Amino acid sequence: MTRTFRGLAVAFAVPLVLGTAAACSDKQGDGSHTSSDRPTAVVTAQPTDAQSAQVMAEQVFDNLSEGDWAGAYDLWTDNAKAAIGKDAYIDLVSTCTAQQGEYQVTGVTSVDASTATVKWTHMPAGGGASRAGASTAKYQNGAWHFEPDPAALNAYRQNKCP
Repeated sequence: MTRTFRGLAVAFAVPLVLGTAAACSDKQGDGSHTSSDRPTAVVTAQPTDAQSAQVMAEQVFDNLSEGDWAGAYDLWTDNAKAAIGKDAYIDLVSTCTAQQGEYQVTGVTSVDASTATVKWTHMPAGGGASRAGASTAKYQNGAWHFEPDPAALNAYRQNKCP
């Protein structure tokens, strides 16, 4: 029985292997490949419209509202990241109780193809009066990124809560 099973396995495996080898040998032997024999990855950039900037800003504010400081930081512009390193920001902002709470994007206006103004409101975690503010969204490296307002960036440079 074992011998018969091995014989059947060889009977099925050999044609399969030879068929695969024959299919491979049909390709050019000079190392070139046709475009249909490999998958292609298409990298697409985000649209440069105000709606895409708003989606990014809402993600930043959702991250802040949920205490995901690293997630918010990852969506910052290169200029904002130059103000403070990621670890220093996380350590600092986790102590900034005034920044905790709920945020809501109230409007986004395109300035040009790579810049938008984001208007928002913030309701502090402990209650109290909400405050309004504006920040900038910039299109960098094919995606929208968030830049906190200049006063906040200046405070971060000094390792202070805005």
